[in-house]
Amino acid sequence: GLWGLVNNAGVSTFGEVEFASLDDYKKVAEINLWGTVRVTKAFLPLIRRAKGRVVNITSMLGRMVSPSRSCYCISKFGVAAFSDCLRQEMYRWGVRVILIEPSNFVAA
Repeated sequence: GLWGLVNNAGVSTFGEVEFASLDDYKKVAEINLWGTVRVTKAFLPLIRRAKGRVVNITSMLGRMVSPSRSCYCISKFGVAAFSDCLRQEMYRWGVRVILIEPSNFVAA
């Protein structure tokens, strides 16, 4: 089995909704959200066998929004929802799912 998996994908783009292209949304979601889902699904049988841990790194922007960051926020909201669902599904198997939501590093 595999004891731990850490998903830490995080690309972003800036721009107001009116000016962000659909390709911008797709690019960010493809890495941040779908990358997390794909990697987790690939390794989940090994994690379950070892009663391991899945750690997903999102952002505070996965719980609250910020102007000009909608592409990023949507992708991180998705990772938070995925993590919450996975946590409930994996509980019976003894697998822990942890969500880490760091603060705003851009402003630091």
